[in-house]
Amino acid sequence: MYSQPVYYSGVTTSSPDGNTRYHPIMDGVSDCVCSGQLSLDFKVLIKPDEQVAYWSMYSVPEDVDAITLEIPGFEPIENIPIS
Repeated sequence: MYSQPVYYSGVTTSSPDGNTRYHPIMDGVSDCVCSGQLSLDFKVLIKPDEQVAYWSMYSVPEDVDAITLEIPGFEPIENIPIS
């Protein structure tokens, strides 16, 4: 079965110093391990003042305790603690 790629792979994280970028984990058919287009609450357009929760899974080294989240079209969100 052919699988369409999910375009959330453009959402990346980076180390606080900006030297290392982490992309979403991809499964065996090159879809990201994330909420994606198969989610029940997937929306093509998010209206002003509307909120939608999406998630992506990343593999980050154990010694990294914070990341910067980069979403295309938005300012980076810096110093997000992870555990």
